[in-house]
Amino acid sequence: MGLFGRFFKKEDKEDHSQVPPKVLPMRNDLCWCDSGLKYKKCHLEQDQLYLEKQYQKELAAKKSCSPVFG
Repeated sequence: MGLFGRFFKKEDKEDHSQVPPKVLPMRNDLCWCDSGLKYKKCHLEQDQLYLEKQYQKELAAKKSCSPVFG
């Protein structure tokens, strides 16, 4: 993704059609989507954003279900 793509990326249009595998490849390995590109050039940023959003959802779920002490 280029510099301008990062600034002008629309948050509404996210491609969730491909969910990353549970075991991700290393940066210089071939990408899991069989594109023939290295992982760092293909899906690294998208997978990091996806996993960050999943972490935020899990964190919010834990906070909403936590007991209230007082």
